[in-house]
Amino acid sequence: MRAAQLGATTLALSLTALLTACAGIENAPRGSGPPNPFAAPPPPRIPLFISPFGEAFLGETGRPWPTADWFAGADSDHDDALTFEEFAADGRRFFATLDTDRDGRLNQDELAAYEQSLRLLAQGGRGGDRPSGPGGPGGLGGGPRAGLADTSTMGIAPQNGGTRRQAPRSRPVGYGVIAESGFFNLPQPVKSADINVDQRVSAEEWAQATQRWFYSLDTDRDGKLTLATLPVTPAQAAASRR
Repeated sequence: MRAAQLGATTLALSLTALLTACAGIENAPRGSGPPNPFAAPPPPRIPLFISPFGEAFLGETGRPWPTADWFAGADSDHDDALTFEEFAADGRRFFATLDTDRDGRLNQDELAAYEQSLRLLAQGGRGGDRPSGPGGPGGLGGGPRAGLADTSTMGIAPQNGGTRRQAPRSRPVGYGVIAESGFFNLPQPVKSADINVDQRVSAEEWAQATQRWFYSLDTDRDGKLTLATLPVTPAQAAASRR
């Protein structure tokens, strides 16, 4: 008798679970359910690097991460090391590019134009065609620099036997494409130099920010940066996991 009661109870519970599952499937929103194993994977995100000064560099899948393009351009004497002087010179070059009215500071209009170009890049940075812009597709102007200021995997293994460290995260991963593509995880890398928060960046503020950025990266305090020991950006780390 007891065995029969237990069997009936078990059967009732099984039927209840089955009916609940069926109801859940019926009431589930259309298009939900387990992923289709035969569906094409989403297109990969175009490799993107945002330099410490906020300049954007687009790469290509299967080639070294575009951090190498920035480094090669800033390394003026091509000795595979960036001194503070070379680092600062690269920053002054980009500041001058952003300073379209040549008044020695970045005003609200210049900052807004730069940030708009970053938004366009972030929106178009996933698979397919590169974001359009001056100088041809992606605003590249025929080179690796994205040329955003003119708006006027992936080879991540350490070079030269060095070791890469994870980029410092002042904000959590997921804060945005631009933030995760730079060393310091800043969504507005140029405006971060605005120390007095007056919505403008003076040449003096830029020079002070240049020092902060260099010494944040020069962790061994030897007065130079090498590509092998620069941190890996969150975007680069995510690409390597994929």
